[in-house]
Amino acid sequence: MWNQQEQPEPTKKDCGQFLSNSELSTWHTKMKRQLPDIFPPTEPNLFGTRHPQQHTFDTKLMAHFDNDVTKPMRCLVKGSRWKKEYGETEPVYIVLINGELSQIALTSAH
Repeated sequence: MWNQQEQPEPTKKDCGQFLSNSELSTWHTKMKRQLPDIFPPTEPNLFGTRHPQQHTFDTKLMAHFDNDVTKPMRCLVKGSRWKKEYGETEPVYIVLINGELSQIALTSAH
């Protein structure tokens, strides 16, 4: 059993599984109320203007290692799930980077 403060790293069982867009929209609406400085009320939608929904399986993305723009890395979307850490929950993409599964915040993948 894993510590309730930390969630295990993604596994192959997470691949092909995606959160529903309605769950994500409900979460985003709640975040706009709770954290208006991070999620402004005028922000049109969770997915950005170029992608009206989640990226699909095997979508190619560019991620930045440790959020450092000088360290770009290519990855493939393999799924999405809720990430639970320190009592907070946020949606993340399960991605394949350099042959290993990892996860990135759904909100930062646009």
